[in-house]
Amino acid sequence: MWKQFTPEGILQYSNFLETVTQIIPMYVIRSIGGTMYFSGILILFYNIYKTMKQGTFTAQEEAQVPAAIPSPTGHDNGYVHRWIERKPMPFLVVTLVVILIGGLMELIPTFVIESNVPTIASVQPYTPLELEGRDLYIREGCYTCHSQMIRPFRSEVERYGEYSKAGEFVYDHPFLWGSKRTGPDLHRIGKKYPSAWHYHHMSDPRLVSPGSIMPPYPWLIENELDTRLSAGKVRAMMALGVPYAAGFEAEAESHLQMQAEAIAGELKEAGIDVLPNKEIIALIAYLQRLGTDIRTTGK
Repeated sequence: MWKQFTPEGILQYSNFLETVTQIIPMYVIRSIGGTMYFSGILILFYNIYKTMKQGTFTAQEEAQVPAAIPSPTGHDNGYVHRWIERKPMPFLVVTLVVILIGGLMELIPTFVIESNVPTIASVQPYTPLELEGRDLYIREGCYTCHSQMIRPFRSEVERYGEYSKAGEFVYDHPFLWGSKRTGPDLHRIGKKYPSAWHYHHMSDPRLVSPGSIMPPYPWLIENELDTRLSAGKVRAMMALGVPYAAGFEAEAESHLQMQAEAIAGELKEAGIDVLPNKEIIALIAYLQRLGTDIRTTGK
C-alpha cells in the first residue's frame, strides 16, 4: 500500500493512516502470539521450580565417561586444525589477531579520511530548546514508531518530501533513523503543520488524525521542563564536535527561554494558553526543526 500508485501516477494511499487501519488485525494477532509466548516462559519457570522441589540433592555423584579410542590417522576426524583447537591460549591469541586485522581494516579508513560525511552548509546545530525536545522525544519512545529517514524511493519522496541526506545527521547524537513505521516518517515534519497542530496531536492524537492508534501524552502539557542540564548538554555536544560558538553553553538558558516564549506566543495566538516552561514547548521546538535545514519542497 505504501508503494501503490494510481494509473495517473499519484499515490493511491497518500494518507498514512489508511495503511495503519489495515494492519490493526495483524497487531491483534501479534499480541495474542506474544501473550502465548510470555505464558510459555512463565510455565517454563514453574516447571523448573517444580522439578527442583521434587528432586534431591546429591553432594557427590560418580561420573562416568566412555573409553578414549585413538584415531588411526593421528588427527581427530582427519582435521589438521585440531592441534590449535586443543590449545586454548594459542587459539585465543590467533583468533584475537584475526579479529583485530578485520577491525583495523574497517576503522583505519574512518581515521585517514578527513570527512566521511559531506557537510551541508545550511545544516546547523540544534538549539538548547531543541536539544531538550529531542531528549523528550527519546524519553517517550517516539522513535520506536516513527523513523527519521526518508528513503530515496519514488513512493517515499512523493509521500514525505526530499529524501534524507547523510549530511543532515552530522549533529545527531545518537541518530534516530529507525526502521519501524507504525506511524509515518517524521524527517520532514518540521513546519509542515502549525505548532497548535502538534499541541493537539500530543494531547489527543485523534483530534487531528482520526483513526490514529498513537496514545496521548497529556503529561507533556502538565510537566515543567527541567533545564538544569541544558548547559551540560551543549558542552557534551561540543565535545562530540558540534560547532557551537565558544562559550555558548553560558547562554544556553537565555537562548532556550527566548525560543520557548516565541513558541508559547504562537500557541496563544491560536487560542492555546500554555506556559513556556512546559515540556510540550520543547518537543514542539524539536518537531518543528526536523528536516527544515535543506527543505526545498512544501510536502
